[in-house]
Amino acid sequence: MNKTFDLKRFGKYFRYDVVSAWQNAGASLLTIAAMPLWLFLIVSLFQIVFKGQFGNFSMAGIGVAYAISIVMTELFFPVQHYGKLTDRKPGSDWVLLPASRFEKFLSMLLITCVVVPAVWLAVIASCDGLLTIAFNNYQGMGLVELTSGLSKAMAELHSENIDFVLNGPWAIYLSFCASILTFTLGAIFFRKNKIVYTFLAVIAVSIVITIAAGIISGGQMHVDTDYFNEDRLMRAMNALICLIYFVEFAVLDVLIYLRVKTIKH
Repeated sequence: MNKTFDLKRFGKYFRYDVVSAWQNAGASLLTIAAMPLWLFLIVSLFQIVFKGQFGNFSMAGIGVAYAISIVMTELFFPVQHYGKLTDRKPGSDWVLLPASRFEKFLSMLLITCVVVPAVWLAVIASCDGLLTIAFNNYQGMGLVELTSGLSKAMAELHSENIDFVLNGPWAIYLSFCASILTFTLGAIFFRKNKIVYTFLAVIAVSIVITIAAGIISGGQMHVDTDYFNEDRLMRAMNALICLIYFVEFAVLDVLIYLRVKTIKH
C-alpha cells in the first residue's frame, strides 16, 4: 500500500473529516450562512419599534449580510474544526488516524476550499431565495445582484481587446480560499488566541513585504507611462493578479503541509 496516497484510505479519512467537520462546526456554519435572515429580522424589528411598520431591506443590507457571513466563515470554521489539533488529546488522536500526512493535508484543502464554500453557498442562496419569495420588502436575490454587479464593474475596467483573467465570482472564490487557508494555518499553528494571532501575523508579514519591496526598489518606482497603454496595462494587471494568487496559494499550501507533517504531541 502506498504510504503517501492510497485512494481507498483517503476516501475513508475524507469521510471521517467531513463528519467531524459537521460535528465540530456544522451548526455554526449553517447559522452564519443564514446571515441574511438574521440581519433581516433585526432590521425589521428596529423598523417596527421606531417606525411602526416594515420598511424595505435594501440590496445594500443584503450585501452587508453576505460580507459578514463570508468573513465569519473564514474566521471561525478553521478554529472550530481544526483548532483542536494543537491540543494534546485531540491532536494525538488525530496523529494516530490511519492516513498519511499528505492525505490529511489534501482532505483539509478539500474541506476548506470545496465543501465549506459549497455548503455555505447552498444555505445562503436558499435563505436569500426564500426571503425574496416570502417578503415583498426583501429587495431580491442578493447573490445574483451582487455577482452580476461585480462582473459589470470589472467588465467596465477591461480594455477592448483584453479581459480580466478572473471575473467577479472567481475572484471572490479565490479570495475566500486564500483567507480561509490563512486562518486554517493559524488554527493549526497557534495554541491560543488563534484568530488574533493570525491577524497579527498577517499584519506583520504585510509590513515586512512592504519594507522589502521598498528596499528592493530603492525607494523609487519609475513607470513609463508612454509604454503602458491600455492593453499593456491590462496585461500587466492580469499577470500581477495571477502571480499574487500563485505565490499566495503556494506559500499557504506549503506551510499548511509542513505544519500537518510536523504536528506532534
